[in-house]
Amino acid sequence: MSDSNSGPAEGAKGVAEGVKGKAKEAFGTVTGSDDMKHEGRAQQDKADAQRDAAKKEAEAESARGGAKAAEERQKENQ
Repeated sequence: MSDSNSGPAEGAKGVAEGVKGKAKEAFGTVTGSDDMKHEGRAQQDKADAQRDAAKKEAEAESARGGAKAAEERQKENQ
């Protein structure tokens, strides 16, 4: 996985996208622009996906660490 898509970086992108999406949706509501509201909602959906990817990457990283520790214990007991 490349650094630009790492868990923390992806999470930060998700937060930023969410804020931008909410702003666009609010602007669309105030101005009556359905296109802007839809664009904002879509951007928030993208943000949700980025935050979900960050969470899954963090879980995977934790699992890899646990597996490595178990492997080390196994080697010590051989």
